[in-house]
Amino acid sequence: MNNRLKNWMESESLKSSALADNIGVNRATISHILSGRNKPSIDFLQKLLHSYPDLNANWLITGIGYMQENQKQQEVKFFKSIGKVVVFYDDKSFEELKA
Repeated sequence: MNNRLKNWMESESLKSSALADNIGVNRATISHILSGRNKPSIDFLQKLLHSYPDLNANWLITGIGYMQENQKQQEVKFFKSIGKVVVFYDDKSFEELKA
């Protein structure tokens, strides 16, 4: 989790001292979490997620999903819609299904 926190901080151009000040924790707390010495507490996570609501808690804790909550919504916009599907059968015939 400390690596994901580091990656997120880099993406936000946040230094550990600024993050500590923004969420109201000691700078040493951030330093210990980033080094892997300590695991983040529930209190730390609450403060972090309250101050940065776009940070995806599931991604931060498990690594599953997207870093940003709105990232999934943005990526969905890039998918194309399906106009038709062509099914080819063993007898060399085919069927065109329109969406």
